[in-house]
Parts: sequence; structure tokens; C-alpha cells
Amino acid sequence: MADRFTKPPFKKVKIKEIPNEKYVSVVGAIIKKNGNDILLDDGTGQIEVVFGDDISFKEGDIVRVFGITISGSLKGELIQDMSELDIKLYRESFDKIRSLYYK
Repeated sequence: MADRFTKPPFKKVKIKEIPNEKYVSVVGAIIKKNGNDILLDDGTGQIEVVFGDDISFKEGDIVRVFGITISGSLKGELIQDMSELDIKLYRESFDKIRSLYYK
């Protein structure tokens, strides 16, 4: 029996795949920030992410967001600084791993 206090794992996805998943993590650039809300772009699409608390990130920052899909947007659970990430290499490896293991 599943523990009612345990969340399922967050699945790494591209924004264009979000409608198919509930608990997701996405890496992208913040292209707009308005208070607790951000607009995130990962190269495949954009999505609004709403956080309950103010976040210290700014437009242009590369972040990973863990969130729950709600009506075409994300309720942000956690945001992680990914400024040291080589985003091009990340995208290439993400696609390669997917092609090998998730056929």
C-alpha cells in the first residue's frame, strides 16, 4: 500500500511534454518574472510557474523547477540554480539518454 504522505518522483520532461505528466522537473531559462510567478522557456515551449513564496532568481537565469501541473501551468515546489550547467550539453545528453532507455 502506498504511503499517503509520499509523493511520486518528479519526472524529467520537456515543456512540450508536460500535459502528459503530473509531477515534473524542467530545466530552462526564466524569460519573465512577476512577483512569485515566472515564465520558463526550455526551447520546446514556455510555461508559467507559480511559487507560494518569493524567489531570488531573475530574468535570464537558468534553473531547474520541480512542480505539479495544474491547468496548463506549474505549481512550483522547488527551484534550483543551474547557472553552471552547459545547457546545450544537457539537452543533447537528455535526448540521447531518452533514445537509449525509453524507446
